[in-house]
Amino acid sequence: MTEIRWEDPFLLHLIALFPALLLAALLLWWRRRREVAQALGDPALVRRLTATDLRRFPLIRAAFLLPAGALLGVAAAGPRWGAAETGAPGRGDVVLVLDASNSMLVADVAPSRLERERALARALVDRLAGSRVGLIAFGGSGHALSPLTSDRSAIHLYLDALSPEIVNQGGTSLDSALRQALALLGGAGEGAGPIGGSIVLVSDGEALEPPELLGAAIGNARRRGVPVHTVGIGTAAGGQVPDINPETGEREGVKRELDGTPAVSRLDEATLRRIAQETGGTFRLMPDAQGVAALASAAAQGGRAQGGRGTSLPDNRYEWFLGLALVLIALDSLAERGRRRSER
Repeated sequence: MTEIRWEDPFLLHLIALFPALLLAALLLWWRRRREVAQALGDPALVRRLTATDLRRFPLIRAAFLLPAGALLGVAAAGPRWGAAETGAPGRGDVVLVLDASNSMLVADVAPSRLERERALARALVDRLAGSRVGLIAFGGSGHALSPLTSDRSAIHLYLDALSPEIVNQGGTSLDSALRQALALLGGAGEGAGPIGGSIVLVSDGEALEPPELLGAAIGNARRRGVPVHTVGIGTAAGGQVPDINPETGEREGVKRELDGTPAVSRLDEATLRRIAQETGGTFRLMPDAQGVAALASAAAQGGRAQGGRGTSLPDNRYEWFLGLALVLIALDSLAERGRRRSER
């Protein structure tokens, strides 16, 4: 029996939601038609004037439109089955974990750490053709922005919106970010065995949680067999952290410590090196184009396909369901037009 996988399982609820919304719209439309028919008076006269029975529920329309809505929901979730050879050896799932804390606004690298991070992430995603990519943004906690997907254009949209406003908690929690990334790869529990995939963590390395929490996250990744490749953004000298008004987006000076001195954020290279070393990953400091290519190659090798042959991935068959939904919508339009002509 063919197994069906989903490009975006988070959208499976649309299979029921779309028909429900269409049914609600049809019921409201039918109710309005009945009210009009009652206001006009004699049913026989209304039928002659309108060439239709306004009191009758549109069963034929429902028979076409409700299945069409369900099919659109299936298409949105992206059903996959069968196999398509990518031709690329060992292309595995990769979760990209990006630092979106306030410290990424520091301009110790031009134009800012955040812009350098965005540029690096865009180049890396483009290099990961053949791999599914997931996206985590983190500040004081990690947030899954995108599940594992082969749609790189969708990932680019999230990268364009990356900023401290996208996370709702200040600070920097590498522990939470790594736990969220493992959950995307299918390894949310800590007691199970190895899973496939790899993680690419891009950050200045500042970790504000207790060291034992970060140590536990590193140990969990190591036990699950997931290498964490780390990329450092920033300098050892660091720079002052801008204070940005969340409502206007304008800079209002710099953030300050409790004693009133300006807050300075510095690259913590040691922490990033430790994460990479203890999980079997690699560390790079603001890599150039050649370094990004090497990073993409290393990250893709940590996936579920470990052989030297091409990766076999289920094909996304969404167009079958989308096409059938459009056919049903067209048939509904033709049936409604033909019914009106026959009733005249």
